[in-house]
Amino acid sequence: MKNEGNKLSKKQIVKETFYALLAGIVGIVFVSIITHNWNLIAMVKSFKLSYLIFAFLLMFLDWIVEAYVLEIIANALEYKIAFKDCLNVFLVGGFFSRITPFSGGGGEPVQIYLLSKNNEIKPGDSTAIVAIKTFIGTFTRLTVFALLPFWIAMTKTQWKLSRAMNNLLNAGIILTILFFAFFIFSITKPEIVEDWIERLSKKRFLRKIIPKARIERGIKQMRKIVSDFEKARNKLFSSKKANIAYAFVMSFVSWGLVLFTPVILLRGLGIKSPWPQIVITALIFYFASAYIPTPGGSGTSEIGILALFAGLVPQPLIGVFVIVWRIFTHYSLIILGGITTLRNFSKKKSKPH
Repeated sequence: MKNEGNKLSKKQIVKETFYALLAGIVGIVFVSIITHNWNLIAMVKSFKLSYLIFAFLLMFLDWIVEAYVLEIIANALEYKIAFKDCLNVFLVGGFFSRITPFSGGGGEPVQIYLLSKNNEIKPGDSTAIVAIKTFIGTFTRLTVFALLPFWIAMTKTQWKLSRAMNNLLNAGIILTILFFAFFIFSITKPEIVEDWIERLSKKRFLRKIIPKARIERGIKQMRKIVSDFEKARNKLFSSKKANIAYAFVMSFVSWGLVLFTPVILLRGLGIKSPWPQIVITALIFYFASAYIPTPGGSGTSEIGILALFAGLVPQPLIGVFVIVWRIFTHYSLIILGGITTLRNFSKKKSKPH
């Protein structure tokens, strides 16, 4: 029965990966049709090799920093996790976030699971580690965005966005702020969220779907996780302030690497558009794409980049830029994260029960 469950999980992963890649191929083909860029070799040759290598290093360095932030927070809770294990958790989480809708629905739960299973961390502590890392990342993104509100207001009209893209952008901003507000509330008042869940579990319709004994076990486990989470949170924000401050700094570094990657790629194509405008346009894209319902935003994101950067990149080169940027920042993590995920499955299979 256990093996059958693992098989089903693998089938689900393969199916979701297939959908994400299929959506991406559709998006890339659509971009290619519009911009008349079909020859992949010619596309790659359009770039200066040194800039292409530099952009790849920025992407790889971002992965390293993301894993390092995870290690910083885990060490603050006195869990000595090897950096390679943190990188493993990041890659698997990144993979799941790119094959699930809304660019991240499955990443954090899988990271919590891996931390607690592979590194013998209490579920409440692993939840605290991932939750605080998510909090820091969201706070960093909102802070960067909040520094440039007037610039966005002044420059958004110059991008000549369609009504649909403008609505998507505004929805992304509003939903991110609402999510962040709820997330802060969940971190500061987890007992209230726990009470909401307990009340929901008593609803008649839910008890018809899930057996009463299973609900009671789940509630008991949730209380333990919330209790451990509160202890871990209090410890991090009281005695480990320096570690948290360092994690914030490294998160800003990570976002800097992400936002400067398109600048380097455009310079590699010989495009001299002002780098601040490229950075803010990239930031707008990441806000909007986080709420696209396709797996990891695949397919739709390519079209979104095309619309946002149309005023910055000449028509013959924009298709080249869109496809290479997405390969670097999205599909490379699907591939490497997928390989890492399969390795994790293989390890579990080879271990004795």
